[in-house]
Amino acid sequence: MRFAILLILLLPQLVGAQPLTPTWLADLGPVLNESSGLLHVGSGIWTNLDSDNDHVLYRIEPATGATLQTVVLANAANMDWEEMATDGEWLYVGDFGNNAGNRTDLCVYRFPAAALTTTAESIVVDTIRFHYADQVDFTPAYDASNWDCEAFIARDDSLFLFTKNWLDERTHLYALSALPGDHIATPRDTLDTEGLVTGATVHPTSGAVVLLGHSVSDYVPFIWTLHDFPAHRFFDGVLEHHLITEAPLQMEGITFDVDGTLLLSNELSALHAPSLWRVQLPMAVPEVNKAMDMPHTFPMPCDDHVQVQGADAGEIARLFNTAGVLLDASQVERDGLILLRPVPAGAYVLEVMIHTIPHRVHMIITH
Repeated sequence: MRFAILLILLLPQLVGAQPLTPTWLADLGPVLNESSGLLHVGSGIWTNLDSDNDHVLYRIEPATGATLQTVVLANAANMDWEEMATDGEWLYVGDFGNNAGNRTDLCVYRFPAAALTTTAESIVVDTIRFHYADQVDFTPAYDASNWDCEAFIARDDSLFLFTKNWLDERTHLYALSALPGDHIATPRDTLDTEGLVTGATVHPTSGAVVLLGHSVSDYVPFIWTLHDFPAHRFFDGVLEHHLITEAPLQMEGITFDVDGTLLLSNELSALHAPSLWRVQLPMAVPEVNKAMDMPHTFPMPCDDHVQVQGADAGEIARLFNTAGVLLDASQVERDGLILLRPVPAGAYVLEVMIHTIPHRVHMIITH
């Protein structure tokens, strides 16, 4: 008889995953040489440019890279726009690029997402001004500060910033009110991203978070996927790290397209034109992504079977490796019993149906 130990991960699980090869879609026009953010809103893909550019949002056609529309944020200034985010009701533009770490005018612009129609030409915005709670030194240090930021997401009533740390190549997570006014960004957590974080996006149905970035010296792009985390503790779930095979590239824009694939954009460099790319994550992000909703799985340890409480009897349970490769499929028996075939020791994902809704349980099998 084969004996195995099945551990459901309640602590952060770091998974090293295989590299991703993106598909080139189109070059962007010269006006969009510094595409720094991407956002899928309604039926459109929008981008913004960073410092020393106009206070304008651009709707683009991914298949050709053509600019279809421009919308001016009338009462805003583009000191260093780095990212866009939405919570469905509001759209946010982050003016928080801070390469020297000395800015005292950091802000986020906010306006109703419904205002970004295909006929809009100009929009008046609200302003969310902020500073970091733990920054006391504002001495300029170009590309040598941990107070730069190019990535954030909007969730519930807050904005969550992921800093671009030039000194330690980590990212610090800060929470910030999403309401107009003067606020303090409070530190929450830290992740060793092994490079500079330049973008973030949220899966529209599961809530999984994806971070984009690149290494400091050779500009090798990477993606971190964060899922199965409790509440807003984004680094306390399953963390997967993928390198992107197309390099060197200064990739900064990232958003999910309607088909669940990721759209990426890179800035102009000496070696590459500004471009749009598409990449498929090796495993679709979980449809259910709340740690408190994770089904109870037992016994622990187990031998050659496992039971998932509430799993639909008669449905198929599927076992994947962390690269998304299907390894086994077996029918769920009465009381959620699932027979496990022998597999090498390692991290796995078990997908079951509970009340016809797919649930994925991240686990480790050791012999």
